[in-house]
Amino acid sequence: MKPLELIEQGRFLGEEFLLWLWMRSMTESGSSGADGDGSGCFVDDAIQLVSERGEVKEISLRKGNPSESREAFEALSRGMRPSKMKLRILSGDLEWVFTLQAATLDMGTLKLPPSTGKAPHERLHDRLFLLEEGAGHLERRLERFLLLRTDDAEGLQEAMRGWVRIGLTGEPAAAGEAPWEA
Repeated sequence: MKPLELIEQGRFLGEEFLLWLWMRSMTESGSSGADGDGSGCFVDDAIQLVSERGEVKEISLRKGNPSESREAFEALSRGMRPSKMKLRILSGDLEWVFTLQAATLDMGTLKLPPSTGKAPHERLHDRLFLLEEGAGHLERRLERFLLLRTDDAEGLQEAMRGWVRIGLTGEPAAAGEAPWEA
C-alpha cells in the first residue's frame, strides 16, 4: 500500500482525536486527565470541518469563538468531521499555540513561549526544551484518548454524540444530563 493510502485509512482516528480535544476543552477545562498534568488544551480561533458527502465539502470557521458556535455544531450533526484546528495549550504561565492536522497529527504554525536565555546557545536550548514540553502535553492527551478509545469505544462515541446534541441546543445541560457527568 502507498503511504498516502495508509494515511487516508487512518485519518478517522485523527479526526476523532480532534473532536475529543474539542469536547474536552469545553467540558473538562481542557485537562489531559493524566495525573500531575495541570495543563489545559483549548480550541483557539480556527476550525476546519470536512465531509465526503453533501454539497458542502469543507467549512472553515475563524475568528471569535468558533468552537462554541451553532454553525460548528450544526456541521458536526450533519456528519462533518474536524480536519484541522488551531489549539492553545496553557501550563502555568507558558502558552503554546499551533494548528493540528487530523490526517497526520502534524503540528504547524507553532508559537512557543518566549525563551529566557540571553546567549544564542541558551535560547536554542530553551526553544528545544519548550518544543519538547509542548509536544509532551499533546502526547499525554493522545495517549489518554487512545486508552479511552480502546477501553470503551462505544461509550466514548456516545459521549461525543451527546455533547454534539447538547451543543446544538445552545443551552447548558442540567446537572447529570451531560454525558461527561455520568
